[in-house]
Amino acid sequence: MRFRLVLVSTLTLASTLAAQTPRVELVPSIGYGWGGQIRVEERAFQFKDLDVDVSSGGSYGLVLDVPLGASLAGELLVLRQDTQLKDNQALFGEVPGGFIEPDSKHILDVELTTAQAGLLWVAKHGPTRWHLVAGLGVTHFNFLLPIPSDTVMSYSVGGGLQWELSEHLGFRLEGRYFAANTDESLRSTYTFANPDCRAPCSYTFAYKDWFTQTWFTAGLAIRF
Repeated sequence: MRFRLVLVSTLTLASTLAAQTPRVELVPSIGYGWGGQIRVEERAFQFKDLDVDVSSGGSYGLVLDVPLGASLAGELLVLRQDTQLKDNQALFGEVPGGFIEPDSKHILDVELTTAQAGLLWVAKHGPTRWHLVAGLGVTHFNFLLPIPSDTVMSYSVGGGLQWELSEHLGFRLEGRYFAANTDESLRSTYTFANPDCRAPCSYTFAYKDWFTQTWFTAGLAIRF
């Protein structure tokens, strides 16, 4: 009996020490992001400048952590979010007028692709590991609406925790604040004819100065 207890304790300790040893980790993840806006200068029926929200939605990505020390790792992150603009201000095809067919929601699709390099710092080691993270890189915005696609500098900061499941596997939860330095001078104007609007009938689509989101991700950390 005593031998079994010693054996179990030894194996548990060995597993814990192995989990704490700095090793390369590959983390495929899924998540959820919310926040972000573009500006629409409506010069047809309302004659207003309106902020149009990006819908919250799912994301998927991959993280690679390479140890630089006992508590520090270099990190590469790639994240993709497929979402839509929120069509709740009568801008995109509702009566009266509009230049998009009603119920043609695919035209509102937005694709956000982010690639960043950064650092991960482990604040607390153990079977449950706490960490802080920061990254800097680029984000590509791809709109189906006539707003120019663009690639801009972005950064993210956040933190999370990871439960060690075995020597080679862990479960990671993480939250981040994300910001992209978009160019508010980058815009495009669409003009159209409609008897109900005052000439010229136009919509101008533009980025705001900053595009910000909150990210939450969950992933399986594969340790090599």
